Amino acid sequence: MGNKDNDIQNLAGKILLSTPSISNEYLDKSMVYLCSHDNGGAMGVVINKRVPDMNVCSILKKLKINPRGIENLDIHFGGLEEIDKCFILHSDDYLSSHSILVGHHIALTINGDIIKVITSPGGPEKKLLCMGCCIWDTEQLENEVASSHWIPIDPDEALIFGDSKADKWSKALLKIGSRTNVFSDLQGNA
Repeated sequence: MGNKDNDIQNLAGKILLSTPSISNEYLDKSMVYLCSHDNGGAMGVVINKRVPDMNVCSILKKLKINPRGIENLDIHFGGLEEIDKCFILHSDDYLSSHSILVGHHIALTINGDIIKVITSPGGPEKKLLCMGCCIWDTEQLENEVASSHWIPIDPDEALIFGDSKADKWSKALLKIGSRTNVFSDLQGNA
């Protein structure tokens, strides 16, 4: 089991693609960008599930802030945990003391002030706003990968920050489509 620590380190910064064997309806056809993964567990945000009829401009209007000139970003369902928090996955061209550099030029910021930053000049070029996150306990994610609930794939900016209305999950499947034995490969390596 000496390679287990290497597997853990390699999953942070990866995209987890849900498989048909996942039984949670909220995570059906989900893609999770894994922000952290170590011996204590894992944390990530769902990157392909928009919250219907919710975007930055609608929120600003409710807060009585004029959204003129502000990019109208969709809000995503990030996961079932910490649903009251906004997790912003973004390019590393913006970093604050509240930002965590995840890897592959991607950072995560969990702070309400980032909303001000992304709505003004000087914020990150690429960004994805998520309400909530996914959290796994110690060895839970490893067990789910070994049970073929998730397929870890390399990150891809188009999959992460691309068109929110596109079917990112199907695009990710095409990315790994040539691997016909992907489930048996995972069971042998997880």
